[in-house]
Amino acid sequence: MNTVHKNVAILRVSDPRALGELRAVVDLDEHVMGWISDTEAVIDPHSLRDLLAVLDARGLSALVRRAGASGQAPEG
Repeated sequence: MNTVHKNVAILRVSDPRALGELRAVVDLDEHVMGWISDTEAVIDPHSLRDLLAVLDARGLSALVRRAGASGQAPEG
């Protein structure tokens, strides 16, 4: 059975090894709803702010972009 979620966030890294480094400092399991690939995870929208706060506290930052109506990230 397939499930459709709206208003989710995607965590994307360019290199799968980056997830290992991220897991060393952040408990991703608290925030991940599921995995799309070895470089992309679906983040629970209710815990996104918490995840961003944890990243910030660890000196890490995330690029946050909202998808447009077409589902694609806006350009620019």
